[in-house]
Amino acid sequence: MNSKIESPWKSLAAIIFAAFICLSVIGPASAQSVASKVTPVLEGLDPVLLVQGKEVQGNLKITTTRGDFQYFFASEESKGIFDKDPTRYEIQLNGTCARMGAPVTGDPDLYSVYQGRIYIFGSGGCKQKFDAAPAKYLESESGAQPKIVLTPEALKKGQALIEKAVAAMGGPSIDGLNSYQEKSTALQTRQQSDVEVKSDLSILFPDRLRLDQSMPDYMNPSATRHGGIVISGAEAFAITPDGMRPMRDAIRIDQDRESRRRPLMILRARKSASFNPAAVGSATLGETNVEQVAVEMDGTIYTLGIDPATGRVLSLSYRRRGPGGDFGQITKVFSDFRDVGGVTLPFKVTATFNDQPWKEQSAAVEAIAINGKVDPAMFEKPKTAKTQ
Repeated sequence: MNSKIESPWKSLAAIIFAAFICLSVIGPASAQSVASKVTPVLEGLDPVLLVQGKEVQGNLKITTTRGDFQYFFASEESKGIFDKDPTRYEIQLNGTCARMGAPVTGDPDLYSVYQGRIYIFGSGGCKQKFDAAPAKYLESESGAQPKIVLTPEALKKGQALIEKAVAAMGGPSIDGLNSYQEKSTALQTRQQSDVEVKSDLSILFPDRLRLDQSMPDYMNPSATRHGGIVISGAEAFAITPDGMRPMRDAIRIDQDRESRRRPLMILRARKSASFNPAAVGSATLGETNVEQVAVEMDGTIYTLGIDPATGRVLSLSYRRRGPGGDFGQITKVFSDFRDVGGVTLPFKVTATFNDQPWKEQSAAVEAIAINGKVDPAMFEKPKTAKTQ
């Protein structure tokens, strides 16, 4: 295993936390998280031999490129083995940090081999923690998601609860939204104290999203740091203090998935052929009894806690990485419901991870606007963008 140790800020450039949607925090080295040019990897070592425990330098004339990464091989035979089964020998997790996952990308020369697979890391600290307990940071090793039991009774009750939740939120009008805008504040924990992160989210349905943020600078808290992300269909980029940076596909996919992790988006997806809500029992949320409905989207099982009396979605739970990078259950509890143009939405979210408070995922919403005017130009790349 590579023993290279580097500053935790080198590639730990973006930490995602959410106020109903991801808040993409652009860190001190944001360029590391969005680079898109082809990069030589693994210090030039042959990946096929590396997974066998042999550190052999590759030949500069024998190469293969996969995505953003260029691999070198000690022989044509080794290259042939790689080409026949590239998913086995290439860097795993689409090049994201094996401890933190997307959107934190890894340094392709900071690697470990675990069970015949190569993983890379955003910092030396991430590598150390992974090496100490690899299974903790890999979903396949830390426990698969339970399957939803789709009995006729569970489906019938689940569908009825979903329809009740739709009616409570605003009825079919939620399907015809043209735009959604939200201003919110969340706290981010730093070494000295918590700081406020201000977020301004704009969604232009069906597939354009922009999130702008401002927060105290990491190195100079008296200064304000600005950044953001833009997703427009299959194209995505980050707006950093150093200019516009293209976003890797793995990060775009993760960001797009985060945008769907809210009750409004889940209920809007209910007409999809693959949307099969199943009632999975009752639970208690504070002093309120809720009926739980599970539905699978994008490979993740989401459990909605629905108040049977009002139809409001009071909670949302699913498996994901926590603040330390390990997998567990996040639960978001929604409150302070208000009417916004005929749609009832929560203005407060309180999050926990494995039953422990997670303030970075909690947020207070200051304003929401639906079907307001959104300039399509805000989703376009700046004409003078810096794209190194």
